[in-house]
Amino acid sequence: MKRDFNAFSRETFDLVVVGGGIIGTGIARDAALRGLKTLLVEKEDFSYGTTSGSTRLIHGGLRYLRQFEFHLVRQDMREREVLLKIAPHLVSPLPFLIPVTSHWERIVMSLGMRLYDLLSFDKTLPSYRHFSRRQTLEMEPDLKLDGLVGSYLYYDCQVAFAERLCLENVLCAAEHGASVANHARFTGVMKSGDAVYRVQVEDTLSGEVHRIATHMMVNAAGPWMDKVYGMLNTGSKPMMRRTKGIHLLTPKISNNALVLFAHADGRLFFVIPWEGYSIIGTTDTDYSDDSDTVHADAGDVDYLLTEARRVFPGVKKEDVFYTFAGLRALAGSAEGSASNVTRGHKLIDHEKVDGTKGFISVIGGKITGFRAISQEVTDLVCKKLGVNAVCTTAQTPLPGAPSVPQKEIEQAAEENNLPVETVDHLNNLYGSRLYQVLELARSDAGGKQTICPHSPDIVAQIWHATREEGALTISDFLLRRGANGLASCQGLDAAETVAREMGNILKWSPEEQKRQVEEYNSYVSLAQRFRTGTADKK
Repeated sequence: MKRDFNAFSRETFDLVVVGGGIIGTGIARDAALRGLKTLLVEKEDFSYGTTSGSTRLIHGGLRYLRQFEFHLVRQDMREREVLLKIAPHLVSPLPFLIPVTSHWERIVMSLGMRLYDLLSFDKTLPSYRHFSRRQTLEMEPDLKLDGLVGSYLYYDCQVAFAERLCLENVLCAAEHGASVANHARFTGVMKSGDAVYRVQVEDTLSGEVHRIATHMMVNAAGPWMDKVYGMLNTGSKPMMRRTKGIHLLTPKISNNALVLFAHADGRLFFVIPWEGYSIIGTTDTDYSDDSDTVHADAGDVDYLLTEARRVFPGVKKEDVFYTFAGLRALAGSAEGSASNVTRGHKLIDHEKVDGTKGFISVIGGKITGFRAISQEVTDLVCKKLGVNAVCTTAQTPLPGAPSVPQKEIEQAAEENNLPVETVDHLNNLYGSRLYQVLELARSDAGGKQTICPHSPDIVAQIWHATREEGALTISDFLLRRGANGLASCQGLDAAETVAREMGNILKWSPEEQKRQVEEYNSYVSLAQRFRTGTADKK
């Protein structure tokens, strides 16, 4: 993953993709696999925005049945199967339990379950099952729900580390010839007549600005999409609706993922087991502030805690380790409830809208459907470039696939004098690429040391992330390469260690290491503001 802006400036690309979230990285991967000369630029880091703020699910979207979006559910059911095949180390089956509190609700859920199964007729996951009240409480003994008469259990999937899914798209794109750059802010576009021919990109680490030639550009900037488009068309109207979703991380409170409905507004929300914790979320409220400072406010937290306590009365505000928030860039209308806006996507060919050739925007979509959306975008790019190339992303495994079998994990643990739990954790992050990390760990005894007590991450992962995965700040590693920044301590106990190890490789001065730690601490503080009484009250 060579990040060389001077080299980029000497090239003429077929395609520049702006935005390093799951959609943008998916497009870059598809385009590279089809042989297009591709450049991907991301102003912060890959998966920095909506992707890392997601609920970490790969699912058809049970609630979209209520909105009659059967085509969206069917697409995502199909894509769920694709991801189980090409990324089995990152995407795994997850049982969901839906408690029911009346016989009428039981009838409605039974019909919904049958339809959900019907739309996933080619699935490899088990079909739904019904359980009595007694059986439900045996599975979830801490569940306290008035009027409980039973439950339905069905399967979808979890992507525990959505950041890694995004990163492996980048790694795959780079392996197939794409140029990729994080911390590279798109700052302008130049046209020759009515066609895009150059983009302007700032290296945010050095401050240098570069102009790069291209035939096509795709705006996949998510919540920043209107800002990107505004650099081409000043005064343009918003293309999307932004809504905020927040989550709480707490000690584990359920054995299964639970689908629940809020009393306050009827919204669906989840309680999901994740890495020994529980994720409670999400909200869905319109958002108009700065996309870079989105965070949970006191009202968001109170809403989720109130609804969660109705089912698990023991959950307290003091139990919340931290919150995380993300923004959805929705393609639907600005009218009506945010929850009712479609999660489908929309492609805008600006040649047809405002006469600008070589410029495409993609709005909306879910993580689950990213590959199919990327295929649709790349199909359009190829058509405009006159390139006849078939999409192979559904058949091409991501770089870490397949997962390492348990027997080999145990053998690797013994050979490397590491706990089985540590190697199993590396498998969940890297899949078959875990051997690259183990090789580094063998090269220096210090590489086998855990970074902090709250996560099984080891020092060799820092070296690997910096040398092989494009990590350039300690936030890049803690939040989007390893798992430490997602643990209960949010990586605060590990920040100085990470700064030192990255600094040794990247030649940081002591002052730069200190600045990196301070910058990380400041970023993380947004996730804890509500606990200190300084949260915004909007």
